[in-house]
Amino acid sequence: MTQDRRSEGPDSGGGAFTRRRLLQVGGVGALVLASGGLAACSGSGSDPNTSTSGGGASPSRGGSLRVGATGGGNGDTLEAQFPLTNMDFIRVGAMFEQLVQINGSSGQPEMVLAESVEPNANATQWTIRVKPDITFHDGKPLTATDVLYSLRRIEKNNFPGLIAMGPVDLASAKVMDDLTLRIPFDSPYGILLEGLSGITSLRMVPEGYDPAKPVGTGPFTFGSFTAGQESRFTRFDDYWQDGQPYLDELVITNFADETAQLNALQSGELDLVDQLSSASVPIVESAGGKAVVSKTRGFVPLTMRVDQAPFSDVRVRQALRLLINRDEFNQQVFGGLGEIGNDVFGGADAAYEGSVPQREQDVEQAKSLLRSAGQSDLQIELYSSPIAPGASATASVFAAQAEQAGVSVKIRTQDPSEFFSQSYSKVPFALSFWNTASYLTQAQQGTAPGAPFNEIHQTDSDWDGIYNEALATVDPTARGELVQKLIKFDYDQGGYIIPAYFPMIEGMTAGVGGITENVTGLPINGSTWQSVWLTS
Repeated sequence: MTQDRRSEGPDSGGGAFTRRRLLQVGGVGALVLASGGLAACSGSGSDPNTSTSGGGASPSRGGSLRVGATGGGNGDTLEAQFPLTNMDFIRVGAMFEQLVQINGSSGQPEMVLAESVEPNANATQWTIRVKPDITFHDGKPLTATDVLYSLRRIEKNNFPGLIAMGPVDLASAKVMDDLTLRIPFDSPYGILLEGLSGITSLRMVPEGYDPAKPVGTGPFTFGSFTAGQESRFTRFDDYWQDGQPYLDELVITNFADETAQLNALQSGELDLVDQLSSASVPIVESAGGKAVVSKTRGFVPLTMRVDQAPFSDVRVRQALRLLINRDEFNQQVFGGLGEIGNDVFGGADAAYEGSVPQREQDVEQAKSLLRSAGQSDLQIELYSSPIAPGASATASVFAAQAEQAGVSVKIRTQDPSEFFSQSYSKVPFALSFWNTASYLTQAQQGTAPGAPFNEIHQTDSDWDGIYNEALATVDPTARGELVQKLIKFDYDQGGYIIPAYFPMIEGMTAGVGGITENVTGLPINGSTWQSVWLTS
């Protein structure tokens, strides 16, 4: 069931923390991709699979970058620790930073504001040391006191980042010196580093933070903000990363759809647009612009409730997974720019690669499994909604491929509001959306005991035991071996169908540099701005 975690604090991000809102991190912000064209890109001969803007040119300083982004509206927010849509994330990323983030190339944690994050021998206590000589926009130095305040603010307001902190005991946390914070945990918790690196908004704010006067450590300072319209940010001259940012100003404007974005880009009104479909790549390139295509580990799964018929029979679940021609699916849904999935999440996890064999289409085996389950004439209803990149096409392509094995899939399409209020996590078979995450951090949210978004309604004591052991394991190698056991369970018995990972596509003029491929699934360098530049 969806869990409502309502905030009582005066500085809350506004409203409830529900799966519907959390999905907006990528879902609503990516609606344009769901209805975009399916054609593969050809363009001007560039290779979209190794795309980077700027070529071999050196970064230039100065200029005002004009960005056109989709997915926002009157509910836009500048809340540092509870952005909702992709537009919120790219704004918040200009002003605020995390202790740790996902590296855009490797998908693994990398230090940002933190110099080190280390556990004791049994992971019942973690010590965070902050990098020295980092200041907030108001000139105040970043200290361990600010870090503790930031984490407690997340806890107080029940913001999404609280999940990633596990069995934390912030009431007993102690500031050891200006740069060092020691945090106890109620039970062993080996994955705090991974949790802090996730996209669940564990950004740092100063002690006594006032959301009406946003102050962070990021590369840009607050200029102006009008929800649903435009945001302006100014270069932070005392930014801690030497020589950055390159831009003088960042202007982010709300756009309603992809067509409007492309028109504005081609007319010279904009320099950069986000969340394009694969069909727009040749359009951008033919006009002299550039496109950057990121291979992410975000995905739109088909979710099977393992506690309801016919999906309570593992033979049915495995049969439906075997129906899919994944190469064709990627071509038809993402123009060939996505990556092939394998029905298990955690694709960016170090333990994922080679953990299980790639599942291939086997229609005859699927039919055999359905016969043995007494479901030779299987008829199922799939609840679909344009909540994420390629969501609507995912439903239609799956239905067409399932028909080859005699499985009748009736698609029931709902608008996002109806879908989340009436169908999500309630109906036996539906779509969902997840961004890039490590295996265990996603399991915390989606399949583990007490997970707020257990959309497949999994309960298995064997899986739970391995999961709890993995959380308590400090050694990465030993923990990875446990994660591989969980992945093997999901591969054999799980309730997810994951045909492919979606791409994230940005288009820009020839004068924009510093935009690179990013695995996170968040637009525009994983929503970081310090390395972006304009040619003079």
